[in-house]
Amino acid sequence: MMAVSMDTVRAAAGGRLQLPSVPRVVRRLISQLRDPATSIVEVVDELEQEPQLAARTLRIANSPYYCGRRSLASLKDAVAIIGTDTLRTLVISGGLEAVFVAVPGVNLRQFWLDATLTAKAARSLARLAGGDGEAAFLAGLLHNVGHLILCQAFADRLPAVLAGSRQARGRALAALEHEACGLDHAQVSAAWLDELGFPTAVIDAVARHLEADPAAGTLAPVLALATQVAASIEGGDKAELALQKLDASLVAAASLVADNLGERFGPQYEQIAAGSEP
Repeated sequence: MMAVSMDTVRAAAGGRLQLPSVPRVVRRLISQLRDPATSIVEVVDELEQEPQLAARTLRIANSPYYCGRRSLASLKDAVAIIGTDTLRTLVISGGLEAVFVAVPGVNLRQFWLDATLTAKAARSLARLAGGDGEAAFLAGLLHNVGHLILCQAFADRLPAVLAGSRQARGRALAALEHEACGLDHAQVSAAWLDELGFPTAVIDAVARHLEADPAAGTLAPVLALATQVAASIEGGDKAELALQKLDASLVAAASLVADNLGERFGPQYEQIAAGSEP
């Protein structure tokens, strides 16, 4: 199943959807995801004209995870330390977060906390499965942006439907969205990412992660597992309990080995929960 097109989503929404404007440097970096051979130098020059994005990128590049006790003063230094793939991911994620300033009925701080936990978990799980960690991070961070778009477009009905169900996520959240809007966050997220030009693997993972038995490669089940991990972290679960809660069919579909998942992922789970992984 491919992602629903944005034209189809707009039609289903009755013309209500108004998509946020994305910074030029972010669009350029998204296009580079399809052409990794493109030089990063011009993008760094553009990024230096976006102070907020540049500052966020430097802050993360200066974290102990990347540079230890060294201090990076320029984006070119950051590229040298964290690499072009990670720089693209940081700038894209930061840029897309910044376009949603206020959304009816949504605590954006909590929303992006959940998205960041999902992204970090997806990256770790994808790497354990031998997959693309940065693609998984982007899918995890952006899998739910369709919910923000729906809350903006259906501000007259969706927040009321969600009242009393603020903790709903995954299929439960999608069911409430369908009730109010006739669409769900996975459809809208994937359609928007498709329109922005994200790689097919990221789009399909976002589109398919709510399915009971994802079959489009391993990234969709990895993303589905990451949402479960994020829920466990927010619920205060220790690693052992969180791993017990993971859907065994998704673990298999993601090409992860259940028998040693605790040994391999458990320490990473604790790092993510403690906020020590960037």
